[in-house]
Amino acid sequence: MGKKALLVATLAVTAMLAFALSACSGGQASSASNAASSAAVSASAPASSGTKTVVDAYGRSVDVPANVERAATVGSGARFVVYAGGQDKLVAVTEMETDPGLNRPYSIAYADLFKKLPATSNGNHLMETTVNTEEMLLANPQVIISSRSAEECDKLQEETGIPVVGISYQNQLFTDNVYKSVECVGEALGTEDHAKKTVDALKGWQADLDKRTKDIADASKPTIYLGAVNYKGAKSWGGTSCNYAPAIAVHAVNVADELGQQAAVDVDLEQIGKWNPDYMFLNAGNLDLLKQDYAENKDFFDGLKAFQANHLFTQPFYNFNGTNVDTGICDAYFIGATIYPEAFADVDLEAKYAEIYETMLGGFDFYSVMKENKMGFKQFPPLQ
Repeated sequence: MGKKALLVATLAVTAMLAFALSACSGGQASSASNAASSAAVSASAPASSGTKTVVDAYGRSVDVPANVERAATVGSGARFVVYAGGQDKLVAVTEMETDPGLNRPYSIAYADLFKKLPATSNGNHLMETTVNTEEMLLANPQVIISSRSAEECDKLQEETGIPVVGISYQNQLFTDNVYKSVECVGEALGTEDHAKKTVDALKGWQADLDKRTKDIADASKPTIYLGAVNYKGAKSWGGTSCNYAPAIAVHAVNVADELGQQAAVDVDLEQIGKWNPDYMFLNAGNLDLLKQDYAENKDFFDGLKAFQANHLFTQPFYNFNGTNVDTGICDAYFIGATIYPEAFADVDLEAKYAEIYETMLGGFDFYSVMKENKMGFKQFPPLQ
């Protein structure tokens, strides 16, 4: 017997026992009987008849109820539920959602909603995720949205008997994976119209960034370096990233790409000196580490072109327990407007940041929250 069937049977037996005892125990037992019976019916009765097939980001065909009203998430699935406009259908989230943070805009936008919901897993996106299947079954979702691997989605579906729709989007902004992930969540939850508007907006920003930057000659492009990029903990100057999605979106020359890696890497000061980039974009969240290293190597840093030209800028980190697509796109606009000012002369950047966040977060003005917390896209604060 599967776990979901076992839970239903247990609730039903509880209901019958309560009913049998009611003759001896009076009204109190009768109340218990009614509550247990209601729970059994809730757990066993489908919310609607009929199913539909959703093809998820892994190409898995998943049969889900035709009209889903109750959904849960695993990994960082809640982020894309918000992007697809289905947050009001959530009945369970992860521990990450119940602990909102500025490094996850969607968790701030819907903090009041998430704190009311049970957490049925620890929420890790890439590290080990533990799902409490008993709590998940008690929440009784009709579908689970998971950012874990296809194999883990299959395993969770088998363990719970609940359809699991998988999404895939790590370190990505304008990719088919991102678009498909938004679309399949919207299809599963019945929010296709909202999901389509989100994908259309994403494709519009992609086309705009590409049009503004694709024809700039390589000889005219300054070089850039990403610093203090977190990976398995906080990093100072040597924490950088190859294949950096916001830089790719504006055809920027990221000096670290010559390393041939795909994501975050560590380099030493000697390597930064060899690259001697024209611009540096730094994670201000690690300001203390940057200040300490600068104080210990002041002559080295003051000799770099970026320091001499005062070309040090913030770069709000867009990866935290999955990729904040909204912040990543804002980062792309900021990099583009900083290194190619003429190409972005007609863009009201503050209005653009607000537009991106409000579109991705269902109207929530996260950019104002950033400014209230002294975060943003700007010149880097003094290091001494």
